[in-house]
Amino acid sequence: MLKLLVGNLTEDEIVSIIAKKLVSRVALGEHLTYPDDARDLLPRAPRIVVSMDAYTVNSLMLPWRTLSDVGWSALTGAVSDVVVKGGVPHGCLIALGVPPSMELSHLEELVDGISDAAKYYDVRVLGGDTNKSSEAWIAISVVGFTTARVPPSRGGMRPGDVVIVTGTYGAMGYAVEHGFERAVQEKWVIEYTKRPKTRTEISYIVENYYKAIDASMDVSDGLGYTLYTMSNLSGRGIIIKEAPRTPEQLVEICRAETRCLLKYALVGGEEYGAVLGVKQGWFKAIASELEYFNIPFAVVGEVSSSPPGLYFNGEKIPVKRYDQFKAWTQNI
Repeated sequence: MLKLLVGNLTEDEIVSIIAKKLVSRVALGEHLTYPDDARDLLPRAPRIVVSMDAYTVNSLMLPWRTLSDVGWSALTGAVSDVVVKGGVPHGCLIALGVPPSMELSHLEELVDGISDAAKYYDVRVLGGDTNKSSEAWIAISVVGFTTARVPPSRGGMRPGDVVIVTGTYGAMGYAVEHGFERAVQEKWVIEYTKRPKTRTEISYIVENYYKAIDASMDVSDGLGYTLYTMSNLSGRGIIIKEAPRTPEQLVEICRAETRCLLKYALVGGEEYGAVLGVKQGWFKAIASELEYFNIPFAVVGEVSSSPPGLYFNGEKIPVKRYDQFKAWTQNI
């Protein structure tokens, strides 16, 4: 059977196929939609929060992920950036780089994954752009609205702040530590990493308690890197006392030993949880909100007056992250 390639179609035909699958209809009070190049939106709150993420398709691909999973993961990452700043995600713009040699069915599969995520997060696809490219890539901008007068930045943590980490960690770290050939044999690793999810309810907590949250950041490049970045920008050290939430299988592998759990939990990426530096007196209130929304979380430590870095049992922890240009780098 002859496979239809993207290169066999015109630009208008490709755009039309994508638009029919993705672009949201005009809402009440709006006027512009596809094929216009712009959209008009009615504000949902006083402040706009906007983010942009870009990826090559190969950089998001894992042996157990389909192209649909890649599309899902791409939008999840962009939504996560808005959520941790207290922004309630509303809409997104999507740009795709498409090789002419790509099969049309593969392009549609990628777009279907984006569509699945947009429905899951209740995010409207407002439009975008499509370009010819030597390698497939995705760029996504997300627009959200927040009532927070001062959304928390990555820096700003103060000594005594409680460090809360939402989400579950260690599955991607297991793949990093042991390789894909071994990881693909573990069903729990696939379960946690195939279609990662972020919790949009966190946006409501952050916008309501922004005065109590000195710093926030999502976990996309590894928990260790996230904690290190927040520590460095705040000019303060973070004392790690406990591991974050991890899968039961990893607890068994590590025999519940904290140092072992941290080895897996601090590397990896794409968990899309949130790290919050919370003022001591506000911890119970925010913990209560997280419990109300059934969001898994753990108190991993507290901010100290020591120099920037992560410390466990009096020792500084080396940090590893994946660099898009240099691959895995350590001791940043």
